[in-house]
Amino acid sequence: MGVFSRLGAGLGLFVAFGLACKDSGSPSVTPNTLVRVSGDTQSTITGNTLTSPLTVRVRGSDGQPFEGATVTWTVTAGTATPGSPTALSDASGLASTTLTLGAAPGAITVQAAVASVTPVTFTATACDHPVLALNDTLAGALSGTDCKFGDYYTDFYDLSVPTGSQGVELTMRSAQLGTWLELYLRTGSFVGYDNTINSPRDSAQLTAILATGDYLLAPSSYDVFITGAYTMAALTKPAALAGCGLTWVTPGIDISDSVTTGDCVDSTGRYYADVVAISLVAGTTLKVNHRSTAFDAALFLRSADRITVASNNDSANAGTTTNAFISFPVVNSGLYLLFVGTYDSVATGAYDLSIASTTTLAGSPVERARGPEVLRMGGLRWPKGRAARFWSRPGT
Repeated sequence: MGVFSRLGAGLGLFVAFGLACKDSGSPSVTPNTLVRVSGDTQSTITGNTLTSPLTVRVRGSDGQPFEGATVTWTVTAGTATPGSPTALSDASGLASTTLTLGAAPGAITVQAAVASVTPVTFTATACDHPVLALNDTLAGALSGTDCKFGDYYTDFYDLSVPTGSQGVELTMRSAQLGTWLELYLRTGSFVGYDNTINSPRDSAQLTAILATGDYLLAPSSYDVFITGAYTMAALTKPAALAGCGLTWVTPGIDISDSVTTGDCVDSTGRYYADVVAISLVAGTTLKVNHRSTAFDAALFLRSADRITVASNNDSANAGTTTNAFISFPVVNSGLYLLFVGTYDSVATGAYDLSIASTTTLAGSPVERARGPEVLRMGGLRWPKGRAARFWSRPGT
């Protein structure tokens, strides 16, 4: 038994020695190349974190992804802070860091480096966002040094609404370029836009009723790579809906208005309605109350492709059988039109409308705000004064 044990030990040493001899002749794999994968040339406003992390891939001297390399992130121009100064490459050779921009607007460069390997550089742009007060007008200019989103130079302005529900008229005017204007919550969620597809193209006017909060205006050009001077104004107005124009709203508003014969009309039965546009996020619930003592209230919610996704008349949740209530679980993020109308033909009169603050569906993740980005909502083409083309009651 002792002989077997000694024999086994000897064989073990022989195998170990043989393996050691074999390995001693194999070259060790070391980091050899570093390449950018994603996150380059992003833009956002000062103080924000870039939407996508900066990501590199490390490859070894054998040409395969290298795991365990230390990637060092260094800001070489501008002001910004990496989420971590170093990161280890994973089994796919990938290493990433987030980047939070500093208070100074302008160009930023970040170097990613691994010892003994040629480094790579990422660039970013920090966008300024001066304050535009309500009932004020500022002069601005799009330039080649501004933030650029999808080949459109873009400026940003902070707008605060201290007391909602506040009616606002946001106007961008220019004698040098076709105008385009977008509005966001300060957290990044999209609110509304105007794209001057009506003539003339030298002004964009976005009418909205906003809840209390902080917002971000994003003026840009109708065409790509265009620069030029403009003025930006934010004027207050009554929180009311008029005619058949397009008024953007946010959740959390309460307004009192009237349905009149000058509002949108479905000519098949002459049903009148006011209309609001609203941007909804998947994983939330839209809750709307429409109350009136003058007529039998009705609500119709339509998607951007003109499909009625929710409607209501005589809801017990609205308090009486003459009021309407919608609780709509949002499955698809996008823009919707809400028609605030009557159940009876040719009816008119006063009403109250409330849109509750957005609530999250149980068990449903809400899309994370990606930060303010020019969305270029051109595919929808909702011109001012033409909401009527979306207005038809189900079955008509």
